[in-house]
Amino acid sequence: METAIIERPVMADEGMDESNIVMLDVGLIDPNPANPRRDVGDVSELADSIRAQGIRQNLLVTPTLQGRYLLVIGHRRLAAAKLAGLSRVPAVVADLSEREQRELMLVENSQRADLTVIEEADGYQGLLDLGVGVDEAAQRTGRSVSLVRRRLKIAAIGENARSKAGTAQLSIDDWETIADFDRYPDLQERLAEAAGGKNWNMAVKHARQERTWREWLDTARAELERMGIDAADEQPNTDNWYDSPKGLRRTTMLTTGDIAKAIDAWRDSHDGATPVVGVRAEGASWARGIVLYETVDEEAETAAREAREARWREEREREERETAPAKEFARASRDLRIAFVTHLMELKSQPKGIGRAVALLSARFALDALTEGFDQWDGHAEDVWEQITGIDTTGDDADAEEPEGEAEDPLRASVTAMIAGDPQRAAFGLLYALAEERVSWETWRGAATIAEHAAPLYEALETLGYRTSDTETEALNGSLAPIDDNDNGGDTGIRQDGEPDDDGTSQTDDASGKPEDAE
Repeated sequence: METAIIERPVMADEGMDESNIVMLDVGLIDPNPANPRRDVGDVSELADSIRAQGIRQNLLVTPTLQGRYLLVIGHRRLAAAKLAGLSRVPAVVADLSEREQRELMLVENSQRADLTVIEEADGYQGLLDLGVGVDEAAQRTGRSVSLVRRRLKIAAIGENARSKAGTAQLSIDDWETIADFDRYPDLQERLAEAAGGKNWNMAVKHARQERTWREWLDTARAELERMGIDAADEQPNTDNWYDSPKGLRRTTMLTTGDIAKAIDAWRDSHDGATPVVGVRAEGASWARGIVLYETVDEEAETAAREAREARWREEREREERETAPAKEFARASRDLRIAFVTHLMELKSQPKGIGRAVALLSARFALDALTEGFDQWDGHAEDVWEQITGIDTTGDDADAEEPEGEAEDPLRASVTAMIAGDPQRAAFGLLYALAEERVSWETWRGAATIAEHAAPLYEALETLGYRTSDTETEALNGSLAPIDDNDNGGDTGIRQDGEPDDDGTSQTDDASGKPEDAE
């Protein structure tokens, strides 16, 4: 049964003349298609309130040419009134332009916590579509200019990326991270698909690596064009690798740095000649780069040398295909673990589960000491300690002069200080640094080393709340172990190093023209 409606509601909307308040048939009011809020949500509780007390705040509508009314403010109230069985609702009627409608709806909805980031962003974009400037939009809605600009960047995210996010409730930071890849819609889609899950941090890391590569490649192509050098695009073979064109030998593989300087360095070492340049932009990320070739006299190449190089190349490429995934994964997963532990070391309160984590790691090292002997602290573990604590352990501070014979080991001093204030956290930090140092790319190549070094570390970290990604779980299950000769390997996110030059040695350069350190 319909309850009585307050004929003169308590208050009219701000800036509206109460004389314009009328009782309108709910059938004459249409929802506004430009309303930022896509879904009014569950209005059952509001409907119960309206049945008991009536509508105590007017709707705001604007008349249309068809004798109907377009709703501006009060979409939830209208839906609840219909659910409550009301036939008429109190409304303020005002002639409003489309721009004024959008401004009012955005301001009203922005004050409500259930408005999504995307809805707010699209609301600002709607104002800009009507000719409202960024500064004016910020002023009209009471927001900062920087916030409006950030929301507009989110509004530019394409529908494909939005749909990949599904029903996940992404944070503002998540959406802003996705929006930051506006030049690369495919990367936005990958991030949106991973957002809200345990693979998010790894997906962001890979997306940033991919963006860095693409930006460098665009810059390098432009520089080669400026230098008048034609660069031929190459295509990977069925093994997801590249073969050098006939009559050419690869001497340099460039993936970063100043391409012009690399070309100049190449010319200096080749009597002023200009290299043949190939671009490997497709396929596995570890196989991509810009390649500098030198021409070879095929007739001068002996059959024995060709056979030797072929054997060496096959062995080298097979080894690199097999080890490249482990090397890239080791770097990426190590960064995630250190970032997680660094956060724990910075917390003011004791991390939950730290006692069990200390016990797990202590037991592992005690077992090693009893059965195999124990390697003492080395420089690499010291580096891990410095990363997670932010404490400089190098002892190179020129301003801190200690009296002769009284200088204290900076590492011991930092550890001792932490033990005095927080012994449990200090114990965990020391044990983690030692455990982290024992995990290298080679660890992920064997079941025994995974079980001995990687698995115990992850068990301890998960006790503290670390979210192991699918990629890490697969690695713990042996996905990076050696593959058969007929297995082509997988894309790991890094480039393939080196191929023999005419001396049978390997060269892999960055764009500075200097060989990288071997791993």
